[in-house]
Amino acid sequence: AQGIARDDALANMAEGWRFERQERIVLWQEQAEEDARILREHLERENAEKEAEQLEEQREAEKKKPKINDFDAGAIVADVIIPRPSQYAIQKIKSMEYIELWYFSPDGCREASITSRSTSDSDDAFGFAKVDSMVALKTLASFKASSKALQDHDLSWRQFDLAKTSFLVHIEKSGWPEKHQQALALFFTLITNHEHRMRPWGEKTLLRYAGTVRREWHDRLVQNQGFNIGIFNNMLYNSLSDDIWEAERDESLKLVRIISIIKTYLNINAIFFFLFFHRLPRLMARFPTCFLSNLLPMLLTTRA
Repeated sequence: AQGIARDDALANMAEGWRFERQERIVLWQEQAEEDARILREHLERENAEKEAEQLEEQREAEKKKPKINDFDAGAIVADVIIPRPSQYAIQKIKSMEYIELWYFSPDGCREASITSRSTSDSDDAFGFAKVDSMVALKTLASFKASSKALQDHDLSWRQFDLAKTSFLVHIEKSGWPEKHQQALALFFTLITNHEHRMRPWGEKTLLRYAGTVRREWHDRLVQNQGFNIGIFNNMLYNSLSDDIWEAERDESLKLVRIISIIKTYLNINAIFFFLFFHRLPRLMARFPTCFLSNLLPMLLTTRA
């Protein structure tokens, strides 16, 4: 009986060991599978992060690459190409600030072309500028005004007429408000078609009105006191016309006085030479020839 009991105990012990071993094997397999899953997820996450980094690098590289827009295969170049003004003028237009019309005239665009060729090596130079209460970098070319620029009232009528057309085209390209564009277009139309243009000093007065009013319009817009520039102010025009008439009258009077002085001077010299050469034979009889040869240049120099 004791032998049987001993055998049963050994069998139970063996069975318990096999059961425990099987449990450990199952746990080990489960742990191995869990470790493999964690490792697989880690590798997948690393691969996903690497792919995301590569995509981000590609996007950044695409941003840095030069871009060029598509074009219409059936379109041709325009019949008329508006000359390009200087970078300084374009920047002023983009900022919706006042800029002299000279920059948009043929002379201004020609000067811009010459200057851009001579300063092409420094186009990459930048400077600091204040934009909407922030500091920004801008090319130095956008800061440089031309020393040859003329005020609007100093332009010829042809320069003014051509420049205002180019100016209107560029403010449209720069996205100025439609209301402002229409007011400026009407402003220039009223000036170029004004009935006083053919009068004496009419074009000069209209140019003075154009330059004065457009400058005042920009100043008032900055102060949030803008007015409709498309409405012609006849009272202001008449006042400017009176000022110009008086200035021209004063210049004419000065010219008359200068001409009178010149005529008087010429008459005196004519009388002097008449008397001198009329009495020359008597002088030659009384004075040696060498003395007269020295005296004549001295008298001529003195009269001059």
